Amino acid sequence: MNILVSSTRQWNPGDEFIRKGVERLLHSILGKGHNWLLWNRNPDLFIDRWADSRMRTDFLTNSLRDPALDVVDLVVFAGTPEWLGQPVEQIYRRLLTQPTIPVLILGAGSGSTMPQLAPHELEVLNRSNVFISTRSFDLAECLNAQLSTPKAIPLPCPAFYSASESDTQPERRRVGVIVQNSAVVNQSIGEELVQSLISALRDAQGEIDLDVISLYIDEHMRFSRLGLTHPCVYSYEPDHLLDQLAGYSTVISTRLHGAIAGLSAGVPSILLAEEDNFRLRSTQKLFGDLLPIITTQEAFRAVSEISLDAARQQSTAIRAFRTSAFEDMKRRVGAFLAEARPGR
Repeated sequence: MNILVSSTRQWNPGDEFIRKGVERLLHSILGKGHNWLLWNRNPDLFIDRWADSRMRTDFLTNSLRDPALDVVDLVVFAGTPEWLGQPVEQIYRRLLTQPTIPVLILGAGSGSTMPQLAPHELEVLNRSNVFISTRSFDLAECLNAQLSTPKAIPLPCPAFYSASESDTQPERRRVGVIVQNSAVVNQSIGEELVQSLISALRDAQGEIDLDVISLYIDEHMRFSRLGLTHPCVYSYEPDHLLDQLAGYSTVISTRLHGAIAGLSAGVPSILLAEEDNFRLRSTQKLFGDLLPIITTQEAFRAVSEISLDAARQQSTAIRAFRTSAFEDMKRRVGAFLAEARPGR
């Protein structure tokens, strides 16, 4: 099969965790040995980043610039809010001419403003060979109100399946703190939260065994220059980061998909979030008590007090939930593909 995946490379690390989770899911259903084609939504490939997000045709990239669906057997939109709109409009318009190609929308997200489907999007999404899972209850309700037949199902974000399954437990108490910057366009948090995080990291020196983890290079440069005694960890490769996260007893993260990647490795994870971060808070609800949102001070106090045995017990509960959620999603997507691709 030729499988076209809409995602990003070398832009938003969360997108890479989502894509890896989607790949693990589809490998478990379809087996391996298929061809993976990329529709790369990295804004650097667009004509004018945020103003005109059509793909440039003069940019050398090892991904599709023209979604030539005549050779494609399956189209997959791998999460994030950009599963619709201008960055993927060409795919939808080509799907109008290829009505037999099944479409998987896995882990669709949104901002606080719920999307109004465009006519070409609505025509595609109303087909019987389109499967939609959302990572929030609100978005599923919004889409189902617009579709002729409700089909959007709220399920945990596929990034939850990004790490390899393992029963390995941490051998010591060590915390991974995933940080962010306030200066990276479209990847930032408020400077007030950044400063509270820096203050907590300074106070934790000599008190908590931890690493400072950056998922984006600008964050790594800033935090590496603070003179902290904590090691600063960074990689451009998601597999390296997943291996790193698996070694902690607890993860604290300002990044939603950093925390979910931690959970995927079976590591108890805590989110730090601003009150107005709808995207983060709406996605977190599907994880319930397994992904708490608390203040910076509460998070650092919690990791200083939790025992290794308690962290291991939490890890066991996370792994059990992951197994159950993965099997549920595998069953749903597997049944859809069996019907959408009869005889294959």
